[in-house]
Amino acid sequence: MTRTGEQRAGTADEPTRDSPGLGPRGDASLTPKGEARRRALLAGVLTVLEAGGPSAVTHRAVATAAGVPLAAATYYFSSRDDMLRSALRHATATWTRSLDELEQPTLGDLAETLVRYAVVERAAAVAQYEMLLQAVRDPGLHDDAEAWYSSLEHVLARVGVPAERLAVVSLAVDGLIVRMLWRGEPGDVAATAEVLRRVVA
Repeated sequence: MTRTGEQRAGTADEPTRDSPGLGPRGDASLTPKGEARRRALLAGVLTVLEAGGPSAVTHRAVATAAGVPLAAATYYFSSRDDMLRSALRHATATWTRSLDELEQPTLGDLAETLVRYAVVERAAAVAQYEMLLQAVRDPGLHDDAEAWYSSLEHVLARVGVPAERLAVVSLAVDGLIVRMLWRGEPGDVAATAEVLRRVVA
C-alpha cells in the first residue's frame, strides 16, 4: 500500500522497512534509537489515554505527545488498535516489573507501589484500566489482561496472603486501585498500608 507524504518511513530520523534486523512496524529487533523512539510513542499513548480516553488516541495526537514526527507514529503503529494494544502490553509490563522488583515485599512495600502507580504516576494505571475494558471486547487482549491480575495475585502471595484467599483479596485490592484513581484516596503510603492490612486480615 502506498504511503502518504506524512506516513512515509525512511527519513533521516526513521529506519526503513528494509533496514537490517527490522520487521514491519519495528516489531523485530530494533536499533537503540528505534527502541527509544518506540518507547516515547508508547508513553505518548498513555498520556493521550489519560487525558482523553481511547477515542482521543490518533497517530497525530500520540506523535505530538511523544515529541516525535508523525511519520514515526505511523511507522511503528499501523492503527489506533495497534497503539492501544501496545499500550496495554507496555502498561502491563511496567506494572509486573514494578511488582517483581519487590524483594520479600511487605504490605508497606506494596502500599508504596500502589500509591506511585495510582496516584503519583497515574497515566499507566489509567491506561491499564482503559485497556482492561478494551479486553472485554477484544479477545486478543485477554492474555495481557490476565497477566495483570496474575501479577497482582503473585505479589499478594509473596506478601503472605494464603492461597485460599488470594482471589478475594486481589479483588479488594483491584477495587482499591480504582478508588485511588477515581478519588485520589487513600493518597499516601501510610493510609494505603492501613487499608491493605485490613483487607489482608
